[in-house]
Amino acid sequence: MNKSLGRIVPSMLLFAFALIQAQVARSDHHEMAETPRVLQAYSCNYAKGKGPKDLASAVSFWQSQMDKIDSKDMKNYFGATLTPISANSDADFFWLGGSPNLNSFARGGEAYSSSEAGQAADARFDKMSSCKSNLFFSEQIHASIAPEEGNTDFVMEAYGCKLKKGKTRANALAAEGNYKAMYDALDMKVNVFRLAPYIANTPVDLYYFIAHDDMVAFGTNNTHMITSKMGTAADGALNQVMECKGGLYAGNIVHVPAEQ
Repeated sequence: MNKSLGRIVPSMLLFAFALIQAQVARSDHHEMAETPRVLQAYSCNYAKGKGPKDLASAVSFWQSQMDKIDSKDMKNYFGATLTPISANSDADFFWLGGSPNLNSFARGGEAYSSSEAGQAADARFDKMSSCKSNLFFSEQIHASIAPEEGNTDFVMEAYGCKLKKGKTRANALAAEGNYKAMYDALDMKVNVFRLAPYIANTPVDLYYFIAHDDMVAFGTNNTHMITSKMGTAADGALNQVMECKGGLYAGNIVHVPAEQ
């Protein structure tokens, strides 16, 4: 994958991480707190003549190579692909890569990029696609879909939101409370994530990912929301704070963290 995991932590960035950590260690002997989860999102386009079969082949090869990398951080890496169902996007597919925190992201990236297995996996992706990446901090704000062995497919709504003039991230977080209450009251089976840009070339202030088990669940969940007073109120409160544009995607989990 062009600019993929093998290149997500270039040497200068790793050096910066090490320097910062060394300074923290000298100034504070207490244990360092960890960051929230880190998610790297790649937007990718197929090379000429390539398509979904080539993506499936590259993913399968990547999975086989992951087993050869002796890294706890890579074993705790989350990986998934997304392909547009209904979205205003120029990308053919997306790759989502998640790590428990920034330190795990850096260590895992170093282990991957320095290994022959990781380099071979990158080369396979480079032949079939070109990608751009952005780095985010991610927080799960609702969880009601439990992992199910053998079930790797899902459907996801993705929204990019900009704060309206005079509004702050604190206003957005307050508006989220309406959705959380609605998810619980309507017993909606969704997993919801908020993404805040960290190192990202994007005009968006916050992203929201809403994962459903499948298309049937997507239809059921959204029908509950659209036809309920709580859903209307939640949408109204958020619309006062942010302007959002969304898309619908088919997802496939390609790597499950060893430690859930």
